[in-house]
Amino acid sequence: MNPVAAHHLLPALWLALLLAGCASTESAKTSWQGAHYDDVISRWGAPSRSAPMAGGGQVHTWVTEGGYGGGSPASVSIFGGSGGAGAATTVILGGGGSEPQRCERTLTFRDDRVVEQTWIGQSSFCSQFRKE
Repeated sequence: MNPVAAHHLLPALWLALLLAGCASTESAKTSWQGAHYDDVISRWGAPSRSAPMAGGGQVHTWVTEGGYGGGSPASVSIFGGSGGAGAATTVILGGGGSEPQRCERTLTFRDDRVVEQTWIGQSSFCSQFRKE
């Protein structure tokens, strides 16, 4: 692969890796859409904070912090060239376990059912809060 082609592959690779991470959180979020408030409480316990909404409904936030991320960071290399000349690009993802894990889930309830959600945190950590 020539260096120019390798350079053009890098944005597509980043996008693919980013979307793969988002898919895990999205799957977990989707599993809770429409869930009853009592189901959420039985799984996650009392919310960290709550607030009433104008016009009815409630907004509740659950925050979970865990240990440090495990595993080694991913590394992707692209090599190319001919006649002894070449190019290399390395992409390193993750912190190799250097950052604490955190997942903040804010759910909006109307008539005691989840109608809207915002999840913030590492996808690998947040994905484990999927409704089972």
